[in-house]
Amino acid sequence: MRGIQKARIFLAGVLALLLPCAALRAEDRPAHLAIIVAKDSPIHAMTMADLIKVFRGEEARTDDGTRFVIVMREPGSAERGVALGGIYGMSESEYKKYFLEATFTGTVPSAPKQFNSAAAVRRYVARTPGAIGYVLSTEVDDSVKSITVDGKSPVDADYALKKVN
Repeated sequence: MRGIQKARIFLAGVLALLLPCAALRAEDRPAHLAIIVAKDSPIHAMTMADLIKVFRGEEARTDDGTRFVIVMREPGSAERGVALGGIYGMSESEYKKYFLEATFTGTVPSAPKQFNSAAAVRRYVARTPGAIGYVLSTEVDDSVKSITVDGKSPVDADYALKKVN
């Protein structure tokens, strides 16, 4: 009987140590940017070089001729910070200056669309031909699809667009 009680106490201690780890909420788990397009988009993958060209407006159309529509999160969001650093290689002020000059000179037709939530980004991307944007990998749902970048998805250890916590 005494051995059973010791075993129970031991197991309770182990569970007390492990339970907090197992109970991590989704927002506490690492989440990286997922590049998303409409479910019916022919795009399934891009190289990082092509992704940079698309987001900077240097590549204006898909292979089938549809104009790309770039979708960004609002200034100050963590996701936007990752996109600015990982895709654009710019700070917020450099990004604003870049698109101000590019739209003024006609290099790009317009600056990227901007939304205040992942749900709004998903809705717009899902219903807009040529739209491409990003959300956290934990925020991808069945209304859109996540594409690979350089053959990697957000769950891969060496994925390029990692969120910095």
